[in-house]
Amino acid sequence: MAVNEFRKDLVSGEWVLISSLRARRPHDGKRERLMQSKEECVFEPEQMGAQETPVHVYDNGKPITWHGDWNGPWTTVVVPNKFPALQHGICGEPRQAGPYLTHAANGFHELVITRDHDAHFAQFTDEQTREVLQVYRGRYTEISQDECGDYISIFHNHGRAAGASILHNHSQIISTPIVPPEIVRSLQGSDDYMQQHGVPVHQAMIDWELRENKRIVYENEQFIAFCPFVSKGGYEVRIFPKRQMPRFELSDDATLSQCANMLNVVLRKLYAALDDVDYNFYIHTAPVMRDPLINYDFYHWHIEVVPRIPIAAGFELSTAIYINPFDPDDCARHLRETKV
Repeated sequence: MAVNEFRKDLVSGEWVLISSLRARRPHDGKRERLMQSKEECVFEPEQMGAQETPVHVYDNGKPITWHGDWNGPWTTVVVPNKFPALQHGICGEPRQAGPYLTHAANGFHELVITRDHDAHFAQFTDEQTREVLQVYRGRYTEISQDECGDYISIFHNHGRAAGASILHNHSQIISTPIVPPEIVRSLQGSDDYMQQHGVPVHQAMIDWELRENKRIVYENEQFIAFCPFVSKGGYEVRIFPKRQMPRFELSDDATLSQCANMLNVVLRKLYAALDDVDYNFYIHTAPVMRDPLINYDFYHWHIEVVPRIPIAAGFELSTAIYINPFDPDDCARHLRETKV
């Protein structure tokens, strides 16, 4: 059924226009795939000697001590980014520059690299993905001790349209001395909803999706994945723990195992349903705790998976209202019915 209506996001307050008739517009469907051989890959052991000493190394699910041999045993490794957006240094305070506020760009910028050149998340086993999540958690915990790490962003780019410049599977971790505006808006919107309704906003979303049972893509014992009712683009998926949990880094190994299963299923379905579509996924979690008197019990950490299906044009840029030509109900049904 064709959908043509504005929908307001519960957290951000942003409006999205769902207009499924626009999906019938002509387009060529072409995209440029990212192709690199093992011989030219900078993340292969033969090329990794140019990398700095790893700060975190795992081998088949367990952290190990680094012995300086890239050809030795390792399955996931964390190294400093050779071309960092931020650099480690003294954090300092914000400064005024005329009418503007500035802050030194100090923080961490690291790469989380998995070993197999030819495998990415859609081909990983649950154990392999759990290992990556454990590495995320470990680095988050360590970086959070730095004075510049007020917020820690963990994200993964798959494909050229998603911003990846290297084919080999890798994620990034960036810490910032400020809490990003998008996170501030999300926290404020979540707190406002809690104050007005007495329940956490993300729990309200999950409960409604369970009642509606239209946009759920997959669920297991501890997690649920669904296409949001207010989706900015086609085939967006959000993955939530069913239990209220504001902080990703406090997830135990059993929780990460369930999360790995959920993430793998979602990414395999996107891979199969949309012909290895380019995508980003990122973890939204409460900021690093600096003040013990502040709690974020109204918040709920989650993973957002965003396929890079271009839609932004003049209307979106001029109004900040996205026109989404894909009905989330149809996207969820397609993914749900895709066998993996």
